[in-house]
Amino acid sequence: MMKAFKLVHWGQPGQYVEIPKPKPGPNDVLIRMRAAGLCRSDLDMMDSQPGSAPYASSVDPDYVLGHENSGYVAELGSNVTDLRVGEAVVVHHMPHCGNCAACTGGFENYCQAFKRGAIATGRGCGGDGGLAEFLVAPRAELISLGFDVDPADYAPLTDAAVTAYHAVRTAVQRLKPGTSAALIGIGGLGMYGVQFVKLLSAAQIYAVDTNEDRLQVAREVGADATVLFQEGSEEKEAAAGDEIMRLTRGRGVDVIVDFVGSGPTLQLAARISRPQGRVVLVGMHPGEQSALAVGWGRLATGCEFAISLGSTRQDLREVCALAMQGKLRIDVQRFGFDEIPRAYAELRAGHLTGRAVVVFPKPETTTTNDGTLSRQKAGLIRSKL
Repeated sequence: MMKAFKLVHWGQPGQYVEIPKPKPGPNDVLIRMRAAGLCRSDLDMMDSQPGSAPYASSVDPDYVLGHENSGYVAELGSNVTDLRVGEAVVVHHMPHCGNCAACTGGFENYCQAFKRGAIATGRGCGGDGGLAEFLVAPRAELISLGFDVDPADYAPLTDAAVTAYHAVRTAVQRLKPGTSAALIGIGGLGMYGVQFVKLLSAAQIYAVDTNEDRLQVAREVGADATVLFQEGSEEKEAAAGDEIMRLTRGRGVDVIVDFVGSGPTLQLAARISRPQGRVVLVGMHPGEQSALAVGWGRLATGCEFAISLGSTRQDLREVCALAMQGKLRIDVQRFGFDEIPRAYAELRAGHLTGRAVVVFPKPETTTTNDGTLSRQKAGLIRSKL
């Protein structure tokens, strides 16, 4: 048996429970958990009422939460030959079947086998996730970090960072010198979005948020200009759009990525769009009011609108490579396994200074690359890589 943190019933907080320790199948890997990142979507799941969209209408409750996962290989399935016990790994947050047209076409984030309405099911969303001592995942959904890396700070890369990376990559070909990008919502995803636009393009970067502290973070990681978005009235909300249009000299923005997805932020995206531009929606804000009316005069002519879902395994491989090269700032706030309710409470209250990450103890020993056992090196707790 092992301890786990489950969403047992819709509309209720998660609970600590005892469940059987999972066993890997022939193509699976048993992972001793090192870290699991917490996400606002976890709160949306816990808040969901029975039958409500998008979660309670698509999956059943009674599953272990946690979809941003990293750890150490604890046991290998009989068919897994390219990993070793003790190797650090991260888990791609989106399961895939490998057989549907999306998977064989290289778009496993749109896998039809795991699609349920507007969401994709998987670990921590309909299936058991990583807020437990052990997690089983298919070998095909793991990325190795090697033997000399503490995977604790890499957990947020598996969803927050890689989802932002995928969204930016869908539009980065438009970001030539002289163009601009606006990132709306500089939270757990938007902070990475600013970094990826900076790393992958020469575009002018505008960061938009309701919080001055988050805008300061945006400036620190590469935003050229920041704009405070004040909600509450049409006049205040329009002011942010006016400021961005002033900064672009009336040209508008080439690529807009909305990490919030509320009605006001979508209206802002439409207001600052430009002909032949692209609006990418990432955030899934709850409520029917989170919609954008599209038509002549509402969105710039020729501007594309796309909804970006998740990421691919190759995206995660590339994001991990950037992190291991020291090119990404990773802000985390660590909590122990017994502090999960407090971590969720601070996430809900907006008090976090980084991505909330539940950290499990390191194993005292691990297998090294040459197959011998050595004491695990002390990890460096970092907010920046």
